[in-house]
Amino acid sequence: MTLPDPLQGIPALPSGDDFEAFVWSLLQRRYPPEKLRYFPAEMGGDKGLEGFSTDGIAYQCYADKDSLDLRARTQKQRAKLNRDTLKLQKNKDDLPQLLDGLIIQNYFLIVPQYHSTELVAYANKRAATVRSWGLSFISTDFSITLKTPQDYQGEYQAALSDAAVQVRLPEPVVSDGAVSGFAGTQPMLTTTLLRKLQDLKNHHPAADIQTMRKSLTKWFLAKEEMMENLRDFPQTREAIEAQRRLQQEALEFENGFAVTQPHDRVLKVVDDYANQLESVVAGLRKGDAQRLSRGQAGEWLMRCPLEFQALP
Repeated sequence: MTLPDPLQGIPALPSGDDFEAFVWSLLQRRYPPEKLRYFPAEMGGDKGLEGFSTDGIAYQCYADKDSLDLRARTQKQRAKLNRDTLKLQKNKDDLPQLLDGLIIQNYFLIVPQYHSTELVAYANKRAATVRSWGLSFISTDFSITLKTPQDYQGEYQAALSDAAVQVRLPEPVVSDGAVSGFAGTQPMLTTTLLRKLQDLKNHHPAADIQTMRKSLTKWFLAKEEMMENLRDFPQTREAIEAQRRLQQEALEFENGFAVTQPHDRVLKVVDDYANQLESVVAGLRKGDAQRLSRGQAGEWLMRCPLEFQALP
């Protein structure tokens, strides 16, 4: 008998953009400039690590995109570990010059989140493989560790607090064509959204689910545009992402208990999340918090964390 996969079907939290920039902003808070080296792929790096600190730690960041469940995310993280550790061997002649005699004892793969003990076991396996290559710049007790930004709590909280200046975002503009074309480019998300809206219509027969689908799609696309415009404000973006993760975890927990009318639950989620963003994310204007909240509610309906268990 095949045992069920505990990660299959559990929604993966979306990864924020500019994750690498945010992680390195944390590391730059942790180390003085002379103790940190950074060489990302676009600057000719891509040798299995993005940089290192002079205390013998190599760093690599990875934020996968579009994983719908934790199984897909775990598989991508495994593949990333495999690819990048192979690059250490491939670049065995170049890396000693970059490291300038430094011996790497720890290799940190920093990700937004990870969920599986099998990933930790795989990291240990890859570390043993790297040790077996006998590379001159690798310590005999070399290890690979999975990390998240929250592991750097002091730096993490300081970074979020720094977004104290009000962020002014342009009003998002979403064309009718973008809304009408969404079903063709994102059929799985659209199908899930329509299923949820049909649940609502079962309790409110007069509901126009096609109009609601268009509105929720437009809100979602507006939210995506706003997050794109936050590229220059990684601390603000991460503060929003941190609140989204907390709210999403609460929604997943509440799904089995939230016995209420579907429209009431959606409106409550939108109001609660907008208030949460406005009160916690420094510098975020009220109108922007409301737009982000509406768009995020649309995404939660598309990606399953927001379910309905309506009253009969």
